[in-house]
Formats: sequence, structure tokens, C-alpha cells
Amino acid sequence: RPFRGAKVFVNVYDLNEVNTYTYEFGVGAFHSGVEIMGTEYTFGGHENSSSGIFTHNAKQAPGARFRCSIDMGETDKSSSDIRAEIGVLGEHFKGNSYHLVFKNCNHFSNELCLRLTGKPIPSWINRLAYMGSWVSCFLPKSLGVPHPDSAEVQSQSSVGQAYTSNAARSFQAFQGQGIPLLAMRQANMSRAPECDDADSDAAGSDERRRLLAAAASRRFDSKSEESVSTT
Repeated sequence: RPFRGAKVFVNVYDLNEVNTYTYEFGVGAFHSGVEIMGTEYTFGGHENSSSGIFTHNAKQAPGARFRCSIDMGETDKSSSDIRAEIGVLGEHFKGNSYHLVFKNCNHFSNELCLRLTGKPIPSWINRLAYMGSWVSCFLPKSLGVPHPDSAEVQSQSSVGQAYTSNAARSFQAFQGQGIPLLAMRQANMSRAPECDDADSDAAGSDERRRLLAAAASRRFDSKSEESVSTT
């Protein structure tokens, strides 16, 4: 299929119900993948030194709740160019190199988008990893979407069999054993608001700065009035 001129999307997913409360502050535990022509590319960990990149049906990452899709523009690369880029990235994003803070699915999505469109993903998607680099010892090691060949998934008897039968038709995975997804209670998660793109992410930061400045000005005026009334 021709890829040149095709739209590129970043699909974002919630990994934890706490995102319902933290999203408005521009932070959360998110998974992401890059969609092009109906196929989504993402990165997961396993124990081998082979590529950790795998594909699945768009907006259907296993074990995560889809939040929104962000239009990253069009790519000028052909299908063979994209396969070559995936091959190059596979040498860097190996299954056993996955790290929640320093090399996760969002790092992969950002790198692939840069190669396809020249644009980085919105910063809020991977902000938790940046913040976590300062306190990485307190973060769980298993948070993330599992690689399709995860030993933990396959070993869950009937659950693993159900996963295999339902996912085998849509997944094209590299060999390896993946990192299990941290259990989450999707039933209790409320409907998420729409995603912001890179421009609105910056606009949101400007708005927060404006509100903080206005609040500081009001406090200053209030103190000035108090000092006048006491003199």
C-alpha cells in the first residue's frame, strides 16, 4: 500500500485510573503508539535482545484504555522507507532495553513521529517519565502495555488462551517475553476529556501562568489595601 502522503496519528491510552484526576494538570501514566494506514506501531519489553517493536489494530492496545488520537500531519515517506525506519529503530528499541523512565513506548512514539513527520509528540504524554527520572526508585517497574509474546500473558491458562485466540489475528509481534501490565480497574474510570495537541499543550501552560500571575496580583493589591487602611 502507498504510504507517502498518509496521515500519521499518535494514539494515547490511560494506564491508570489516576489519569482521570491528573490529566488536567498535564501529567499522567500514558501509553502511546503511532498509527499509519490503520496499523499501530508501539514498543514493549521482553527478555531478549531482539526488537521490542510490534504492531496491533489501531486504537486497540491490549490492557489499556484508549483516550484520544492526535493528528501529527502527513508523511512523505514510502512504505519501504517506513519499514526501513522501523528496522533502524528496532536496533535501538530492543525488548530487553525497555525502561519505564528512560526508554518506554512514548520515547519510541516520539522518535518515530520525528522520523515520519519531523514533529515531536506533545510533551504531556511522557511528562511522567521526565518527572520520574528524579524519583525512579519509587516507580513500579511493570507499568506498561505488555509485549504480545509475554510469558506472563501466555501462562495464565484460560486467560492466556483467550488472549491468544483473540489477539493472534491482529498482532504481528517479534519473539520475546514481555513486561506485564499493572492491573487497573477500568470499570471505575470515568470518561476522559478530549486530548490536546502540541499547540494547545503550550497554550494551556500559558493560561496557567496567566492565572498564577493574576492571583499574585490580587494578593498584592489586597495587601496594599490593608496597609493603606492601617495607616
